[in-house]
Amino acid sequence: MKLVAKFRRPGSRIIAMLATAILLLLLVLPVSCSKPESPPEPVQGEEGKNPGGEQLDAPEVKIDYQALGVNEAGEIMILMYHEIGEPESTWCRTPANFRKDLETLHAAGYRLISMNDLLDGKIDLPAGYSPVVLTFDDGRNGQFRYLEEDGRPVIDPDCAVGILEEFYAAHPDFGLAATFYIFYENPFGQSRHVQQKLSHLVEKGFEIGNHCYSHGNLRRLAPDQARRELALQVKRTQEYLPGYPVRSLALPFGERPDEMSHIIEGRYEGTTYRNEGILLVGANPAPSPFSVKFNPAALPRVRASEMETDGVGLYDWLERLRENPERRYISDGNPAVVTVPEPLAAQVDQSRLDGKSLLTY
Repeated sequence: MKLVAKFRRPGSRIIAMLATAILLLLLVLPVSCSKPESPPEPVQGEEGKNPGGEQLDAPEVKIDYQALGVNEAGEIMILMYHEIGEPESTWCRTPANFRKDLETLHAAGYRLISMNDLLDGKIDLPAGYSPVVLTFDDGRNGQFRYLEEDGRPVIDPDCAVGILEEFYAAHPDFGLAATFYIFYENPFGQSRHVQQKLSHLVEKGFEIGNHCYSHGNLRRLAPDQARRELALQVKRTQEYLPGYPVRSLALPFGERPDEMSHIIEGRYEGTTYRNEGILLVGANPAPSPFSVKFNPAALPRVRASEMETDGVGLYDWLERLRENPERRYISDGNPAVVTVPEPLAAQVDQSRLDGKSLLTY
């Protein structure tokens, strides 16, 4: 009764109203200050259909070709490596410098494609990016080496394969591709691991190329001797990898005869070979596979070195293509279309489009 009487005193009604208002404010405040939820994402069914079974149209993505400098008739660097090891020399790249090369290429907008994809014109990269091809000559130990760990072979993290796979794990957008041009009898220097190494390379998507059976100088060999060198390399590779198509050749010493027909294709003791791409030592990027200048029987390469490159090594060309972006192959993001600036339309070999559309801007 005293409590009721207290609230009946003058001003008690105002106090009660204020208390009620404060209570309501405390109840409402947490809701009004909470972060609003974002609208739910639309639910998509299987195979690009909504739950009602209607096909969902992908949003149209418009590419500003001019701003990106798209030019699929531009040049492509095919990089030539030999040993990966110590110390740095004309034909040897240290593991640290090879990692630096990959980091530099990735940061500069280059992405890996395989030699076979280059030959086939299958360049599937996001718009604005450029392809680059890695090649390794001679099958040296620093390219692919196993270490023993608890009685089992593990890939040396400082060999080329180990570095490439490590970089791919950290940068999956860069891709994982390279072609190893090997000769026999002991590619990569560990005879007990030849089968395991070749199988691993193919399983990972790397490629095996021809470097002659015994690294013979094709310019100095008679045609029959050259056929033997080329065919026996294919035969030996297919003994390890049955049915494997050896499609390209890196010329030992960069030497080639004036007459190339027996180098491009031939047969020896029942084994046939066909070199759809033949790599020079070279000193410059290769033409686009869609260019009228593209000659698969004479593809130049860029030396991946910083020693004795005479201004035409990897970093020289990176700078040159940066300063002259119109020379660089830059993707339109659509592998079914070949896009070039209008003034360069005449540089496209339409016989090499292989069902692709030509687009100019």
